[in-house]
Amino acid sequence: MEPLMDDFDDTLYTVFAGPICPTCATAFAPDQYDDIDDRARCSNCGTAYRIPDDYRPLHPEDAAEYNLMDTPQSVALDQFRADAQRLADTAIRETAGASYELYARRFTEACEPYIDDLDPALRHHAIEIANHHGFIADAEEARAGFGPGLCSFSGIDEDYCHCGRHP
Repeated sequence: MEPLMDDFDDTLYTVFAGPICPTCATAFAPDQYDDIDDRARCSNCGTAYRIPDDYRPLHPEDAAEYNLMDTPQSVALDQFRADAQRLADTAIRETAGASYELYARRFTEACEPYIDDLDPALRHHAIEIANHHGFIADAEEARAGFGPGLCSFSGIDEDYCHCGRHP
């Protein structure tokens, strides 16, 4: 009878060792993790909850890295990843105190020539990397104005804008 209990204990440990939904006690599965919200979403009741770092699945961008060898394509994407980080840091410094939309536009404008220089087969991957930093893939959205009542320079409400162009 003893081995049966050991198997039962092991099974219970396996089931309850990982994260579970705090609302309905459904066991966590890696496909329930949302990279955007940085939370797991229960497939049973829809509750969003945090999980320990040990149980988080690889980010899709990280998972893609492990599938690439040191080929010219992977080297080009690694270089683009470094360039995108540098461009994002520059755009953040340039738009400090302004709106996120202005940052996204500046980053997109700076990033487009780099994407255009890449091999057409790699552009999709480069856009995914750039999206992580706020790249605007829709050309019409990138060229659109901020709208009425918003500063055309900073994108902030004219009553609160610090650019000095408003009465």
